[in-house]
Amino acid sequence: MYKSFLAPIDGYSDAAFRLLCSRYGAEASCVPLINADAVLVGREAGIHPEEKNLGVQLVGNNPETIGKACRRIVDGNPEIKWLNLNCGCPSSRTRSCGGGSALLDNPEKIVRSVAEMKKCGIPVSIKIRITDDTMELCRKTGADFLIVHGRTPGQGYSGKNNWEIIKRIKQESEIPVIGNGDITMAWEGKNYVKKGYCDSFMAGRAAMSNPLLFSDRKITDPQDMLDEYMEIGGVVPGLKDIRLKAMHFISGFKGAPAMRNIISRAKTIKEIREAIKII
Repeated sequence: MYKSFLAPIDGYSDAAFRLLCSRYGAEASCVPLINADAVLVGREAGIHPEEKNLGVQLVGNNPETIGKACRRIVDGNPEIKWLNLNCGCPSSRTRSCGGGSALLDNPEKIVRSVAEMKKCGIPVSIKIRITDDTMELCRKTGADFLIVHGRTPGQGYSGKNNWEIIKRIKQESEIPVIGNGDITMAWEGKNYVKKGYCDSFMAGRAAMSNPLLFSDRKITDPQDMLDEYMEIGGVVPGLKDIRLKAMHFISGFKGAPAMRNIISRAKTIKEIREAIKII
């Protein structure tokens, strides 16, 4: 089992960002929120051939469709080492189609989806949030490992992550548990593993502004970080992705709020780099 995971971050953790986090210590990462229905009409997963220990996260509410989508993605993509069913996303967009945390209201559908996904012959996980029925669901899911975010769907990302519940799930589970929520540096995640809260840790939101967290470091030069993101693996991110990364990489630096206003209006990569240069 990998010890450190980059969380699947919808709209953010593209292939270049996943490669960047991997370079700095993330042992595994995951393509975020691939809609099963979209896969069956031709959507690609956006995988880079240099990626290692890569997972793909599926979202949907039809077990057969999810299974077919998994098989289509896995076929011909040896980079994919594991699969994930999203049962935790709290966004109204995801829930409105019956996916994400809406699946927590239908545990039998989760069990059936996992069974279909396992036909691909690689490990299958589910990513969940906590509910009153979390313990029961974890016992019967059939997954090879669990990823647990210690907040309820209603909390979104507010409040404090409940690591005590994650620990309880770990103690009562017969399969590995990956703990997720509020980890800002690798040493914090490693400490939770050492103390028996989980078998591995996953970090997401903190990595958005600091991909170096997996090596217990912080960004010292946002422009260097942005340049590395743009050049890694020969990937050429679009202007929208570069703008988004730049706005996060300057977090915590003096003058960041004013720079975000400039970056948000930038029409070229050169303008973005010029704005960051004066941080």
